Amino acid sequence: MFKTAFLITARLKSTRLPKKIILEVKGKPLIVHMIDRIKRAIHIDKIVICTSINPQDNLLEDIANKEAVYCYRGSENDVLERLLRAANNHGLDYFANITADCPMIDPLLIDKAIEEYEKTNADLVKYDDQNNDVPFNCYVIKVTALKKICELKTETDTECWLNYFKSSGKFRIHEIPMENQYKHAALKTSLDYPEDYEFMKKVFNVLYESNKYFSLLDIINLVNNCPDILAINSNPDLLKRWRKHQIFNT
Repeated sequence: MFKTAFLITARLKSTRLPKKIILEVKGKPLIVHMIDRIKRAIHIDKIVICTSINPQDNLLEDIANKEAVYCYRGSENDVLERLLRAANNHGLDYFANITADCPMIDPLLIDKAIEEYEKTNADLVKYDDQNNDVPFNCYVIKVTALKKICELKTETDTECWLNYFKSSGKFRIHEIPMENQYKHAALKTSLDYPEDYEFMKKVFNVLYESNKYFSLLDIINLVNNCPDILAINSNPDLLKRWRKHQIFNT
């Protein structure tokens, strides 16, 4: 069975919700919950926290050591270069990736994205989220394509990197249609604002058990049955502000 690594893009520089990825839920930092969930993906045999050399991110290296995963430290702002160097450091041909502010990522969606990569050999595999109804995404990136982008780009701040694959026309992107059961136009699962943290605490309080993970379908079922939980971070103004930020960053 094919295996690869999951590279978590992570820093502690957030200002809207300071140090958001190490906020605790059920006695664990959210990034640790994320690591626990990624470990359940059958096609992942290595997890790397990709963070910066800034001393403020030392805590992320400490967490990696404690959780028996890898840590790569590189450029503060050039995320593409950081990911490339981490991939080369671990001898990867391709890898899965998402940012650490998506701690409830579903391992089933990770596995499906990797399986699609194996079928298509595209430069980038992602879920089709053009209608803003996909609660999670997961990227699978070919390292030779990433190397070419790093050679071509002139910018050194590449935190918002998706457009490098889209704009040049040089790279083949495969978008996976999301099954309807996984879609939800008002479900926000990324950690950006205090309301998102409150939402995640509610979700974990209802669904979390130490011996198993809850899936995206479990989350969707929960918010459909408990609209008061969905309402915590899905008011129209917040969603509009978040989506505007997402469009700007792609």
